[in-house]
Amino acid sequence: MPDTGSGWLRRAERVIHAAEDTLLITLLGAMILIGASQIFMRNVLGEGLGWADESQRLLVLWIGLLGAMAASRDGRQLRIDLVSRYMRGYSRRIIESFADLLTAAVSGVVGWYALAFVRDSHAFGDELVGGIPAWLVQGVIPLAFIVIALRHLIAAVAGLMGRRQSSVPGS
Repeated sequence: MPDTGSGWLRRAERVIHAAEDTLLITLLGAMILIGASQIFMRNVLGEGLGWADESQRLLVLWIGLLGAMAASRDGRQLRIDLVSRYMRGYSRRIIESFADLLTAAVSGVVGWYALAFVRDSHAFGDELVGGIPAWLVQGVIPLAFIVIALRHLIAAVAGLMGRRQSSVPGS
């Protein structure tokens, strides 16, 4: 059967989701490995890796933001959802779409200013341990917020068109 046009989008979406999940798992594994190595080296050998503590902080940043992206993808982000829990049909779709639009707007603004922060870091030539340019590591900040904004914008439009399943698990 020929591709109707949306099949390639679904495949691309699955590939992107798998890449996000793989990156999260890899970074978490690296964080655990570095942390365990650091504990072992300090307790047994009396000295640790000079770069381990800073790398752990950076891994926490990346895992947190990639986790937020995954949560927004799966509709499992933190929500204060008192009104739509008791609503059904069209009114619920409107409330959820408004919430998605608000989330998209806030995430977009944060992403925009995070991008300015990363540009400034690049312009000033900030470096991390080992001479790694800081902007390379900080680039996850605007990326994550822009992806979250786009996902919520798409969810809002889909909700208004009646093509979105509820993002609230179990409802």
